[in-house]
Amino acid sequence: MQRLFDNVYRILPTKVTPTKYSSLFVTRAEGNLLFSCLGGHSSIEGSFGDMDALGGVALHLLGDMHFAARYNDDVDARFGVATMCSEIEGPDVRRKVKDVVTFPFERHVLAPGVEVIPTPGHRPGAVSYLVDVGERRCLFAGDSIYHDGDTWMCPVSKKNRNKMRATLDVLAGVEFDVLLANTGANNPVCHVEVDAVARSAFIAGLKSRL
Repeated sequence: MQRLFDNVYRILPTKVTPTKYSSLFVTRAEGNLLFSCLGGHSSIEGSFGDMDALGGVALHLLGDMHFAARYNDDVDARFGVATMCSEIEGPDVRRKVKDVVTFPFERHVLAPGVEVIPTPGHRPGAVSYLVDVGERRCLFAGDSIYHDGDTWMCPVSKKNRNKMRATLDVLAGVEFDVLLANTGANNPVCHVEVDAVARSAFIAGLKSRL
């Protein structure tokens, strides 16, 4: 596990390869959060002990079905939780994960200090999570917004560009201080800190690269 800043950690796969992804972990008095990305055989079993020492996992949250794999079952069994995702992504997630709980695909408060924000475009039912972490508001964007090793971008097909533009318009109105993404395990860039001016420029840059 790599500490990014207070209460936020990056978890690398137990065996790092170019095809695997990182997960993100947040410690909170209200219950710890795991934003896993276990596709591409990205088991994080080697970090279970560290996660236990920091208080375990209260909520296991997915951005979309791309993050689902049989390794989710290992996490859920170890920490006594279920994998959570939007109701739209649920059927695809259940093809790989046994214990899945879905929530409405609408903006809402999922738990104290955790807000679900629909961010379709990369996937139809993709969501981001806005989380209060100390004095920071952290937006966990999954891979709807992604650093590819060179720049921040939105992985989206040509037919879904307008949907992603609409998503970015929504995010332009969300007051976040840090954006975090489940980037590739070999890519050290997984978050960006912004103020109001930088946030506007960041969103505008993403739109220009669609």
